[in-house]
Amino acid sequence: MPDTASVAIIGGGIVGASIAHYLAQMGQKDVVLLEKDTIASGATGSSGALVRMHYSNPWDTALALKSLEVFDSWAEIIGGDSGFRKTGFVAVVDRDNAGKLRNNVEMQRRVGVNTRVISPEDVKELQPFSNVDDLGAAAYEPDSGYADGYSAATSMARRARELGVEIRQGVTVRPIRSEGDRITGLRTSDGDIDAPVVVLAAGAWSAVLASSAGIDLPMGAQRLTAGMVERPEEIKESHMVFIDHAVGQYFRPDVGALTLLGIRPGPSVDSHVDPDSYDGAVALAWQARALAQLAHRVPAMAEAGWRRSWAQVDGYTSDGHMVLGQTASLDGLYVAAGMSGSGFKTGPAVGMCIAELILEGQSRAADIEPFRLTRFEENNPIVSDDDYEIPEFVVPSASP
Repeated sequence: MPDTASVAIIGGGIVGASIAHYLAQMGQKDVVLLEKDTIASGATGSSGALVRMHYSNPWDTALALKSLEVFDSWAEIIGGDSGFRKTGFVAVVDRDNAGKLRNNVEMQRRVGVNTRVISPEDVKELQPFSNVDDLGAAAYEPDSGYADGYSAATSMARRARELGVEIRQGVTVRPIRSEGDRITGLRTSDGDIDAPVVVLAAGAWSAVLASSAGIDLPMGAQRLTAGMVERPEEIKESHMVFIDHAVGQYFRPDVGALTLLGIRPGPSVDSHVDPDSYDGAVALAWQARALAQLAHRVPAMAEAGWRRSWAQVDGYTSDGHMVLGQTASLDGLYVAAGMSGSGFKTGPAVGMCIAELILEGQSRAADIEPFRLTRFEENNPIVSDDDYEIPEFVVPSASP
């Protein structure tokens, strides 16, 4: 006889763990979470784990703001430690994008975010080590910062288990099973599970799993690379979280004198990779480019020393925004995937929303209708006139 569950969740990152937690918290029994490796072994555990609300649309902004409430009170709401550190956050843009940034900040303030536009000179005052010569404006969020992906996901999963969720690690899902237009369960490496509701939160693996149920999920796996450097003596003190839209980079402090950084994925090397066989090695050329971008904004970082670098994969949709909700053609199949780099900072709120959708038929925590899967066939992608146009960064030539 196969196992049974009321809800089966595929994926043990922050999104899957959050869905499991909130389902159990809302009273749902017999929830099982399946992870092919270990909790937070995918994109979540390798994430920069930024906690910020700076987006160009109100729906992502609202999810991130709702999630901030959880990160800010993690010990009371979830228990344990998410690693959240309220360092403050700045998003900086060049002069051509300054008007867009002002529009975005105005929108974010309407949503309820504590943010404001500041000048390049203000950035220099907040972070004296910064080069602001090419900046046009910045957005400052004093309540934002960063957390730790592994700590957050594992403590969320631990709380879900305490509430009665069964967590099975090292279990691979084969096809999703259905009859007619209804989900019936899963086939796994440990045997069949009968379940009327299946939630697909498997990151870069979600499209393949969706196709096993006859669902076209328009997303692919993208390779993301990040690294850690040790700051030089001039800036041993910590700093705020930066997203540098003028060059296409983010960086944030880590323990001690370390800084974590990442840059925009390269279009040819990093897009449309196989999540089961992508190249996990980080090229020296990537390190050189990343450090050059960092040194452009923080000149003293030219003397920073590399400590390590890594690559991971995440699911990206064609419009760069997540897919949330029940599929239209298969009753009982819910998707929380294609997070497109935003999974960690919105994960707690996504968990609330999907749990509410399953149990109550609608999401109350935030409006997730714009993230519906059918937007792609409706030719209604999520776009904004205030998306930033990031100029190409030219790596300076080495001195002879």
